Amino acid sequence: MVNNKITFIGGGNMAEGIIRGIISNGIFDPKNITVFDVLSERKEYLNSTYGIVEAKDDLSAIKGADIVLIAVRPQDIVKVAQNIKKNLSESTIIISICAGIKMEKLGNIFGENHKFVRIMPNTMIDVQHGYSAVNINEQVKSSDKEIIETLLSGLGQTMFLDEDLFNAFTAYGCAGPAYIMYFLAALIDSGVESGFSRKDATAIALENLIASALTIQKTGKHPYQITDIMTSPAGIGIAGLHVLSESGFHGTVMSSVKSALERTNELE
Repeated sequence: MVNNKITFIGGGNMAEGIIRGIISNGIFDPKNITVFDVLSERKEYLNSTYGIVEAKDDLSAIKGADIVLIAVRPQDIVKVAQNIKKNLSESTIIISICAGIKMEKLGNIFGENHKFVRIMPNTMIDVQHGYSAVNINEQVKSSDKEIIETLLSGLGQTMFLDEDLFNAFTAYGCAGPAYIMYFLAALIDSGVESGFSRKDATAIALENLIASALTIQKTGKHPYQITDIMTSPAGIGIAGLHVLSESGFHGTVMSSVKSALERTNELE
């Protein structure tokens, strides 16, 4: 368990997911977690649900904090910085999960000498699978990095990336489960159409999905190397794959991610 104190400025859904992850996995003691949100009912909810400390204002929230995690809307971060930056120590680790706010912007609004960590959190926190993307500035020491990695271990896996890949990670990594869910829904429907109950169709599809992922992870093979083994001459599998290829399935998936990346770039 980390003995550092962490403060959340903003208590929305993503902040709550992180709080739930680090508490349920024993990373932080609830008494070392403070939250401030402009909505008093939101603070009260987080306090009563997770036993964390509820702050009356942002300045009291950051008092004694080793880590300050900014979880507000991107358009609100400048106002947040103006309120708290004079009371932030240069030893405090400032974490931002605000989409589209780059390191340069953080330096401009808080001051260049601070320790900045930019995180795009895993969207599947509750099941402990999926990556959080992380970028750090030069002020972050190796000991700070260890704290960050420990914190994020409560959310899933961690990948340190260059900042210029953050938009791509948003479109590919964060949105990734949505593409898989879409395919999974279609696969389940096809099972129902084939005569299975929805319960059985879902069970079969889930096991196949898990088994496929674990096979690639274990063998390190390209997916097509696996399907080559699974498709016999004039067989059933190759007939089904023919339709997927004919429909442009492969290209459609790539176009979906490309479109999401273009939209991410537009929003930034």
